[in-house]
Amino acid sequence: MRLILDIGCGAHKQPGTIGIDRRPIPGVDVVCDFERGLPFRDGSVEAAYSIHSIEHMRDLITFMEELYRVCAPGATVLIKTPYYASRKAFVDPTHVRFMTEESFGYFTAQNYYGLKTNFQVRSIIYSMRKPFKFLPAYFQKRCRRYLWNVCEEMTVTLEAIKP
Repeated sequence: MRLILDIGCGAHKQPGTIGIDRRPIPGVDVVCDFERGLPFRDGSVEAAYSIHSIEHMRDLITFMEELYRVCAPGATVLIKTPYYASRKAFVDPTHVRFMTEESFGYFTAQNYYGLKTNFQVRSIIYSMRKPFKFLPAYFQKRCRRYLWNVCEEMTVTLEAIKP
């Protein structure tokens, strides 16, 4: 059975996915606290979405270890989150963390904290605000790093590397 998860889906579950959320609302198939564990077998998930949910997680490390545990070798994980230097990152009072592109490097096999994960970043797509989105990539990168509110969010695609 092909499992594709939408973690923290709320009322906006991705088509063809199993919707997971903490609240029992329409569209949610599995109600659980995904920071404490995911109710799926090891290596059973082929893909997962986490769209605007990781910025709400207090225990991101446990969640990422659990997500890695349930991912099959080569599983794709798509994460969309506000960019750390964006107004979107700060406006919601339920956000507990801010993510940069470097944040995901902590979840590779060679991580400083000995985490039980090996996610490789396959791509990052930035949602740049006008007029910055029309600049060449080099200038977009500099603007993201040194200016406030030029990038609203990023979409990070990870791959679970397993033997």
